[in-house]
Amino acid sequence: MKKYRICKYVDCHCHLHEFTEIKIQEFLKEFTIVAVSDDEPSSLKTIRLSEMYDNVIPCVGVHPWVIDKVSSDEIERVLKLVDKVPCIGEVGLDTKFVPETIERQREVFEKFVKLAKEYDLVLNIHAAGTWKEVLEYLIKYDIDRALIHWYTGPINLLKEIEKLGYYISINPAIKIQEKHKKIVQIISINNLLVESDGPYNYRGLELEPILIKEYLIQEIAELKGLNPEIILEKVIENFRKLFKI
Repeated sequence: MKKYRICKYVDCHCHLHEFTEIKIQEFLKEFTIVAVSDDEPSSLKTIRLSEMYDNVIPCVGVHPWVIDKVSSDEIERVLKLVDKVPCIGEVGLDTKFVPETIERQREVFEKFVKLAKEYDLVLNIHAAGTWKEVLEYLIKYDIDRALIHWYTGPINLLKEIEKLGYYISINPAIKIQEKHKKIVQIISINNLLVESDGPYNYRGLELEPILIKEYLIQEIAELKGLNPEIILEKVIENFRKLFKI
């Protein structure tokens, strides 16, 4: 696998392909970014970004929100890109925002899960409204490495996630999302990572990597009753474990 450079800060789930080149260069001064994709064009752009920067870790995938807009041929082409990357994402299931396409979502997600197992890749997962079902897929296919991004799912699944050795990522939306705060208080520090999911506007909050540095690490530290430097060190340690770096 390509040797990636680990910076002081990491962002484990970011749609880097949507940012301007100026913004990308700004973020990459201090961040190692796990860049997720939504379809074939974004997957190809993400791969190109990883070829340009050694602190961009590329993921290819088809987002559940665009399942109805992407042809079967395009999905097959994205599936063929998995041998070029260490991570598959953004993939998953969503009954909260796009319940009408759930059957096709399941069909496509299962294909990506199988390839993640076959190629020993990280899965970077979207699971809105389907937290338990997604976990069942991971167990069924004996997935070794998975990140469930922006976790706001059931509290009672956290112990199982910890036991299975999977990770959840915490988002800057913690500033205004009470459920997310509660998740941070409960999840083991050994299963915790951070993300921006940028560029995305969440209830007026413009999400981007810099917010991880500006306040997210501090917020997690306060909720955990720990020094921010300890949180930062643990996040990097967890990140290295997940990506075998």
